[in-house]
Amino acid sequence: METGRSAKLEFAVQMTCDSCVNAVRSTLENQPGVQAVQVDLGKEQVLVEASLTAQEVQQLIESTGRRAVLKGMGSGQQDLGSAVAMLSGCGPVQGVVRFLQLSQERCLIDGTIDGLQPGLHGLHVHHLGDLTQDCRSCGEHYNPYGKPHGGPQDSERHVGDLGNIQAGPEGRASFRLEDTQLKVWDVIGRSLVVDSGEDDLGKGGHPLSKITGNSGERLACGIIARSASLFQNTKKICACDGVTLWEERDLPIAGKGRQKPDAPSANL
Repeated sequence: METGRSAKLEFAVQMTCDSCVNAVRSTLENQPGVQAVQVDLGKEQVLVEASLTAQEVQQLIESTGRRAVLKGMGSGQQDLGSAVAMLSGCGPVQGVVRFLQLSQERCLIDGTIDGLQPGLHGLHVHHLGDLTQDCRSCGEHYNPYGKPHGGPQDSERHVGDLGNIQAGPEGRASFRLEDTQLKVWDVIGRSLVVDSGEDDLGKGGHPLSKITGNSGERLACGIIARSASLFQNTKKICACDGVTLWEERDLPIAGKGRQKPDAPSANL
């Protein structure tokens, strides 16, 4: 798994004047890992090509005093597909992880997960997109070829084996990974799960090492759903919960605290 290729990130940014544009552009252009910046004041849009995580780019934009929301991701090549998983569970862990197919051979996994204990946590795509029993009903690791569990660098591994993510002292894991076995079109409708412990990558000698990596209980999960690529997301308000683009910026990404008190129930 590698971390070096750039992706294009489309942000909606609250900007009202040329000084806003200059502040955002100068902050981004001076940052290592940022290859190109385009700012459109009229559309309140910022397009960034970078090898940084989406969270890192958003923090740079918001360091200028402007609020920002990621609207889409893409690559320099044709649109090969993108997806997103909004993770939550019974405890405090929640996050957003995005998938972008950079090429036929490479998939980018970009995410931020909060509420974790500091340290390493296993991250896996699971076979089923079934949350009827929370994360317990997600099935086993996505493993279409019947391989033993392994690490992301191993040729013999589950396709869903994404290794470990590192949570810092504040409980946040922000990561940007590339994988050569995972394909966006194969995982849409499945689930992503983060575990309580470190994945031993199949090398720990435990009875579960070659099955799950002995990475502990499932803390949070989410269904992997198709998401907007560049310039495809025109949403101003979410019909499912009555949340506007900028209200969404300040609400929890999932769970009971997200819906507005007076919002109608979704018709599913």
